[in-house]
Amino acid sequence: MHLLGTDGSAIPEDVSPALGVVNETYDDRLRRLSGVVLIPEITGDWWTIATTPDLGAYRSVAAQPMDFGIWRAADDSWQLGACIRGTGCGGHGRLLYRWSSESLRSAQWRPKGILFEADPGCGETPGGLQAPFVMRDEDRFVMVYGDWVNICMAISEDGERFSRRLDDNGISALFNEGLNANTRDPMLLKHKGVYYVYYTGVVNDEGAIYCRRSNDLLRWEESTIVCRGGSGGCGPMDAECAFVCSHQRYDAFSLFRWHSDGLTSVYWSNDPLDFGVDTDAKRIAVLPVEAARVIAEGGNHFISSLHDDYTGIRLAKVRWVERKAQ
Repeated sequence: MHLLGTDGSAIPEDVSPALGVVNETYDDRLRRLSGVVLIPEITGDWWTIATTPDLGAYRSVAAQPMDFGIWRAADDSWQLGACIRGTGCGGHGRLLYRWSSESLRSAQWRPKGILFEADPGCGETPGGLQAPFVMRDEDRFVMVYGDWVNICMAISEDGERFSRRLDDNGISALFNEGLNANTRDPMLLKHKGVYYVYYTGVVNDEGAIYCRRSNDLLRWEESTIVCRGGSGGCGPMDAECAFVCSHQRYDAFSLFRWHSDGLTSVYWSNDPLDFGVDTDAKRIAVLPVEAARVIAEGGNHFISSLHDDYTGIRLAKVRWVERKAQ
Protein backbone atom coordinates (compact mmCIF):
# COMPACT_ATOMS: atom_id res chain seq x y z
CA MET A 1 0.00 0.00 0.00
CA HIS A 2 1.11 3.57 -0.56
CA LEU A 3 0.29 6.79 1.21
CA LEU A 4 0.58 10.10 -0.57
CA GLY A 5 2.90 12.04 1.70
CA THR A 6 3.16 15.75 2.40
CA ASP A 7 5.43 16.18 -0.62
CA GLY A 8 2.79 14.73 -2.96
CA SER A 9 4.74 11.53 -3.71
CA ALA A 10 3.71 7.93 -3.07
CA ILE A 11 5.59 6.47 -0.12
CA PRO A 12 5.43 2.79 0.98
CA GLU A 13 3.50 2.24 4.18
CA ASP A 14 4.27 -0.24 6.93
CA VAL A 15 1.07 -2.23 6.43
CA SER A 16 1.00 -5.91 5.51
CA PRO A 17 -1.24 -6.89 2.59
CA ALA A 18 -4.44 -8.58 3.62
CA LEU A 19 -3.74 -11.88 1.85
CA GLY A 20 -0.20 -11.58 0.54
CA VAL A 21 -1.43 -12.16 -3.01
CA VAL A 22 1.02 -11.54 -5.88
CA ASN A 23 0.59 -11.33 -9.65
CA GLU A 24 -3.11 -10.55 -9.35
CA THR A 25 -5.01 -8.53 -11.92
CA TYR A 26 -6.41 -5.09 -11.24
CA ASP A 27 -9.97 -6.45 -11.12
CA ASP A 28 -8.89 -9.27 -8.79
CA ARG A 29 -7.32 -6.72 -6.45
CA LEU A 30 -10.47 -4.62 -6.38
CA ARG A 31 -12.56 -7.68 -5.53
CA ARG A 32 -10.12 -8.77 -2.82
CA LEU A 33 -9.99 -5.35 -1.21
CA SER A 34 -13.72 -4.72 -1.46
CA GLY A 35 -15.01 -3.93 2.02
CA VAL A 36 -11.52 -3.37 3.49
CA VAL A 37 -10.70 -0.05 5.17
CA LEU A 38 -7.54 1.24 6.83
CA ILE A 39 -7.95 2.48 10.38
CA PRO A 40 -5.34 4.94 11.73
CA GLU A 41 -4.18 4.00 15.23
CA ILE A 42 -2.00 6.30 17.31
CA THR A 43 0.89 4.42 18.93
CA GLY A 44 3.35 5.63 21.55
CA ASP A 45 3.70 8.96 23.31
CA TRP A 46 3.35 12.48 21.95
CA TRP A 47 6.27 14.89 21.77
CA THR A 48 6.05 18.66 21.34
CA ILE A 49 7.73 20.16 18.28
CA ALA A 50 6.71 23.81 18.76
CA THR A 51 5.20 26.15 21.33
CA THR A 52 3.92 29.72 21.13
CA PRO A 53 6.85 31.72 19.69
CA ASP A 54 8.27 35.04 20.85
CA LEU A 55 6.86 37.52 18.35
CA GLY A 56 8.82 40.56 19.51
CA ALA A 57 6.84 43.71 18.72
CA TYR A 58 3.78 41.54 18.04
CA ARG A 59 4.08 39.73 21.38
CA SER A 60 0.76 39.07 23.12
CA VAL A 61 -0.36 36.92 26.05
CA ALA A 62 -3.27 35.81 23.84
CA ALA A 63 -1.06 34.42 21.06
CA GLN A 64 -1.67 30.76 20.19
CA PRO A 65 -0.46 28.45 17.38
CA MET A 66 -3.32 27.11 15.27
CA ASP A 67 -3.68 25.23 11.95
CA PHE A 68 -0.39 24.30 10.34
CA GLY A 69 1.51 22.35 7.70
CA ILE A 70 4.61 20.14 7.98
CA TRP A 71 6.87 19.49 4.98
CA ARG A 72 10.43 18.61 3.97
CA ALA A 73 12.47 21.37 2.34
CA ALA A 74 14.93 21.03 -0.56
CA ASP A 75 17.84 20.54 1.87
CA ASP A 76 15.89 17.68 3.59
CA SER A 77 15.24 19.75 6.72
CA TRP A 78 11.76 19.53 8.20
CA GLN A 79 9.66 22.68 8.18
CA LEU A 80 6.61 23.65 10.21
CA GLY A 81 4.45 26.60 9.25
CA ALA A 82 1.52 27.63 11.46
CA CYS A 83 -1.06 30.34 11.89
CA ILE A 84 -0.55 32.26 15.13
CA ARG A 85 -3.75 33.89 16.35
CA GLY A 86 -4.18 36.55 19.01
CA THR A 87 -1.00 38.41 18.08
CA GLY A 88 -0.40 42.16 18.14
CA CYS A 89 -0.09 42.47 14.35
CA GLY A 90 -3.39 44.33 14.00
CA GLY A 91 -6.56 43.49 12.10
CA HIS A 92 -7.72 39.97 12.97
CA GLY A 93 -4.41 39.39 14.80
CA ARG A 94 -3.20 36.43 12.72
CA LEU A 95 0.06 35.77 10.89
CA LEU A 96 2.09 32.79 9.67
CA TYR A 97 5.21 31.60 11.54
CA ARG A 98 7.87 28.99 10.69
CA TRP A 99 10.04 26.49 12.60
CA SER A 100 12.71 24.08 11.33
CA SER A 101 14.39 20.83 12.43
CA GLU A 102 16.92 18.39 11.02
CA SER A 103 14.89 15.50 12.46
CA LEU A 104 11.17 14.85 12.47
CA ARG A 105 11.58 13.15 15.85
CA SER A 106 13.21 16.12 17.57
CA ALA A 107 11.41 18.09 20.23
CA GLN A 108 11.17 21.89 20.20
CA TRP A 109 12.05 22.75 16.61
CA ARG A 110 14.04 25.94 15.97
CA PRO A 111 11.95 29.11 15.60
CA LYS A 112 12.75 30.75 12.24
CA GLY A 113 10.54 33.82 12.39
CA ILE A 114 7.49 35.18 10.64
CA LEU A 115 6.74 33.40 7.37
CA PHE A 116 4.05 35.79 6.09
CA GLU A 117 1.96 38.73 7.26
CA ALA A 118 -1.19 39.79 5.45
CA ASP A 119 -0.55 42.22 2.61
CA PRO A 120 -3.57 44.50 2.03
CA GLY A 121 -1.86 45.68 -1.16
CA CYS A 122 -2.50 42.19 -2.56
CA GLY A 123 -6.11 42.28 -1.43
CA GLU A 124 -5.53 40.32 1.79
CA THR A 125 -7.50 41.05 4.95
CA PRO A 126 -5.33 42.75 7.62
CA GLY A 127 -4.29 40.18 10.23
CA GLY A 128 -6.31 37.50 8.45
CA LEU A 129 -3.76 34.86 7.40
CA GLN A 130 -4.67 31.27 8.28
CA ALA A 131 -3.59 27.63 7.93
CA PRO A 132 -0.52 27.32 5.67
CA PHE A 133 -0.15 23.98 3.87
CA VAL A 134 2.85 23.10 1.68
CA MET A 135 3.19 20.39 -0.97
CA ARG A 136 6.32 19.61 -2.97
CA ASP A 137 5.49 19.59 -6.67
CA GLU A 138 8.51 18.35 -8.62
CA ASP A 139 11.18 21.07 -8.31
CA ARG A 140 9.06 23.64 -6.47
CA PHE A 141 7.07 23.97 -3.27
CA VAL A 142 3.47 25.17 -3.36
CA MET A 143 1.89 26.76 -0.30
CA VAL A 144 -1.84 27.40 0.03
CA TYR A 145 -3.25 29.51 2.85
CA GLY A 146 -6.33 31.52 3.76
CA ASP A 147 -6.54 35.32 4.02
CA TRP A 148 -9.86 35.32 5.98
CA VAL A 149 -11.91 35.57 2.79
CA ASN A 150 -9.97 33.77 0.04
CA ILE A 151 -7.67 30.85 -0.59
CA CYS A 152 -4.27 32.14 -1.75
CA MET A 153 -1.05 30.58 -3.04
CA ALA A 154 2.71 31.10 -2.72
CA ILE A 155 5.67 29.38 -4.43
CA SER A 156 9.17 28.51 -3.20
CA GLU A 157 12.27 27.01 -4.77
CA ASP A 158 13.81 25.82 -1.48
CA GLY A 159 10.77 25.16 0.71
CA GLU A 160 11.77 27.86 3.19
CA ARG A 161 11.29 31.26 1.53
CA PHE A 162 8.01 31.78 -0.29
CA SER A 163 6.71 34.42 -2.71
CA ARG A 164 3.06 35.10 -3.30
CA ARG A 165 1.66 34.15 -6.66
CA LEU A 166 -0.31 37.17 -7.85
CA ASP A 167 -2.73 37.55 -10.73
CA ASP A 168 -2.42 40.18 -13.44
CA ASN A 169 -3.99 42.73 -11.08
CA GLY A 170 -1.51 42.02 -8.28
CA ILE A 171 -4.08 40.11 -6.18
CA SER A 172 -3.21 36.93 -4.28
CA ALA A 173 -6.73 35.46 -4.08
CA LEU A 174 -7.52 32.28 -6.02
CA PHE A 175 -11.18 31.83 -5.08
CA ASN A 176 -13.65 31.83 -2.17
CA GLU A 177 -17.09 30.51 -1.25
CA GLY A 178 -18.48 34.00 -0.72
CA LEU A 179 -17.25 37.14 0.99
CA ASN A 180 -18.69 36.06 4.35
CA ALA A 181 -17.85 32.34 4.12
CA ASN A 182 -14.43 32.63 5.86
CA THR A 183 -12.95 30.26 3.27
CA ARG A 184 -9.95 28.73 5.06
CA ASP A 185 -7.86 25.69 6.07
CA PRO A 186 -6.72 24.60 2.57
CA MET A 187 -4.90 21.33 1.87
CA LEU A 188 -3.37 20.29 -1.47
CA LEU A 189 -3.29 16.79 -2.99
CA LYS A 190 -1.97 15.75 -6.41
CA HIS A 191 -3.59 12.62 -7.80
CA LYS A 192 -3.02 11.26 -11.30
CA GLY A 193 -1.71 14.62 -12.47
CA VAL A 194 -4.69 16.58 -11.13
CA TYR A 195 -4.48 19.00 -8.20
CA TYR A 196 -7.17 18.82 -5.53
CA VAL A 197 -7.51 21.55 -2.90
CA TYR A 198 -9.69 20.74 0.11
CA TYR A 199 -10.79 23.57 2.38
CA THR A 200 -13.41 24.87 4.81
CA GLY A 201 -16.27 27.12 3.82
CA VAL A 202 -19.20 28.39 5.88
CA VAL A 203 -22.21 29.22 3.72
CA ASN A 204 -25.49 30.18 5.38
CA ASP A 205 -23.91 29.30 8.75
CA GLU A 206 -23.25 25.70 7.64
CA GLY A 207 -19.65 24.52 7.77
CA ALA A 208 -18.50 22.01 5.15
CA ILE A 209 -15.37 20.62 3.53
CA TYR A 210 -15.20 21.78 -0.08
CA CYS A 211 -12.92 20.71 -2.94
CA ARG A 212 -11.85 22.21 -6.25
CA ARG A 213 -9.69 20.65 -8.96
CA SER A 214 -7.14 22.07 -11.38
CA ASN A 215 -4.78 20.80 -14.03
CA ASP A 216 -2.32 23.67 -13.68
CA LEU A 217 -2.85 25.41 -10.28
CA LEU A 218 -4.08 28.44 -12.23
CA ARG A 219 -7.63 27.64 -13.30
CA TRP A 220 -9.91 25.95 -10.76
CA GLU A 221 -13.19 24.14 -11.29
CA GLU A 222 -16.33 25.10 -9.41
CA SER A 223 -16.45 23.78 -5.86
CA THR A 224 -17.98 20.53 -4.61
CA ILE A 225 -19.00 19.78 -1.03
CA VAL A 226 -17.17 16.56 -0.17
CA CYS A 227 -18.04 16.23 3.55
CA ARG A 228 -20.58 17.84 5.85
CA GLY A 229 -22.84 17.04 8.77
CA GLY A 230 -23.33 13.61 10.26
CA SER A 231 -22.18 13.13 13.85
CA GLY A 232 -19.56 15.84 13.32
CA GLY A 233 -22.26 18.47 12.96
CA CYS A 234 -22.71 21.24 10.41
CA GLY A 235 -21.98 24.37 12.45
CA PRO A 236 -19.46 27.05 11.45
CA MET A 237 -16.62 25.17 13.22
CA ASP A 238 -17.67 21.59 12.47
CA ALA A 239 -15.70 21.05 9.26
CA GLU A 240 -12.11 22.22 9.76
CA CYS A 241 -8.51 21.07 9.30
CA ALA A 242 -9.18 18.82 6.28
CA PHE A 243 -6.40 16.37 5.40
CA VAL A 244 -6.69 13.68 2.70
CA CYS A 245 -4.46 10.62 2.19
CA SER A 246 -4.38 8.71 -1.09
CA HIS A 247 -4.04 4.94 -0.55
CA GLN A 248 -3.03 3.91 -4.03
CA ARG A 249 -2.95 0.16 -3.54
CA TYR A 250 -6.51 0.27 -2.25
CA ASP A 251 -7.77 2.73 -4.85
CA ALA A 252 -9.15 4.69 -1.91
CA PHE A 253 -8.78 7.88 0.11
CA SER A 254 -9.14 8.83 3.76
CA LEU A 255 -10.26 12.26 4.95
CA PHE A 256 -9.48 13.68 8.40
CA ARG A 257 -11.98 16.36 9.51
CA TRP A 258 -12.02 18.21 12.84
CA HIS A 259 -15.29 19.31 14.46
CA SER A 260 -16.09 21.58 17.37
CA ASP A 261 -16.45 18.83 20.00
CA GLY A 262 -12.65 18.61 19.90
CA LEU A 263 -12.44 15.35 17.92
CA THR A 264 -11.39 14.42 14.39
CA SER A 265 -13.50 12.09 12.26
CA VAL A 266 -11.81 9.87 9.66
CA TYR A 267 -13.70 8.92 6.49
CA TRP A 268 -12.93 6.30 3.81
CA SER A 269 -13.97 6.58 0.18
CA ASN A 270 -13.08 5.37 -3.31
CA ASP A 271 -14.08 8.81 -4.60
CA PRO A 272 -11.90 11.80 -3.61
CA LEU A 273 -14.94 14.05 -4.06
CA ASP A 274 -17.33 12.14 -1.78
CA PHE A 275 -16.69 11.41 1.89
CA GLY A 276 -20.32 11.68 2.90
CA VAL A 277 -22.71 14.63 3.10
CA ASP A 278 -25.14 14.65 6.04
CA THR A 279 -24.29 11.01 6.79
CA ASP A 280 -21.80 8.89 8.75
CA ALA A 281 -21.84 6.09 6.19
CA LYS A 282 -18.18 6.63 5.25
CA ARG A 283 -16.88 7.42 8.76
CA ILE A 284 -14.48 4.73 10.00
CA ALA A 285 -12.78 6.23 13.07
CA VAL A 286 -12.72 9.12 15.54
CA LEU A 287 -9.42 10.43 16.93
CA PRO A 288 -8.69 12.80 19.87
CA VAL A 289 -6.62 15.19 17.74
CA GLU A 290 -6.97 18.63 16.17
CA ALA A 291 -5.30 19.59 12.89
CA ALA A 292 -4.31 16.03 11.91
CA ARG A 293 -1.60 15.73 9.27
CA VAL A 294 -0.06 12.38 8.41
CA ILE A 295 3.67 12.50 7.68
CA ALA A 296 5.65 9.63 6.17
CA GLU A 297 9.36 9.11 6.80
CA GLY A 298 10.95 5.89 5.64
CA GLY A 299 8.70 3.06 6.77
CA ASN A 300 7.23 5.05 9.64
CA HIS A 301 4.25 7.35 9.86
CA PHE A 302 3.41 10.16 12.23
CA ILE A 303 0.31 12.17 13.04
CA SER A 304 0.10 15.73 14.30
CA SER A 305 -2.18 17.59 16.67
CA LEU A 306 -2.49 20.89 18.45
CA HIS A 307 -2.15 20.80 22.22
CA ASP A 308 -5.53 20.75 23.93
CA ASP A 309 -4.81 24.18 25.47
CA TYR A 310 -3.44 25.63 22.19
CA THR A 311 0.04 26.21 23.61
CA GLY A 312 1.87 24.09 21.04
CA ILE A 313 2.01 21.48 18.28
CA ARG A 314 2.88 17.81 18.80
CA LEU A 315 3.57 14.56 16.95
CA ALA A 316 3.04 10.86 17.66
CA LYS A 317 3.57 7.68 15.68
CA VAL A 318 0.58 6.27 13.81
CA ARG A 319 -0.04 3.01 11.99
CA TRP A 320 -2.67 1.91 9.48
CA VAL A 321 -4.53 -1.31 10.30
CA GLU A 322 -6.72 -3.23 7.88
CA ARG A 323 -10.27 -3.87 9.02
CA LYS A 324 -13.42 -5.09 7.31
CA ALA A 325 -15.86 -2.26 6.75
CA GLN A 326 -18.84 -2.33 9.10
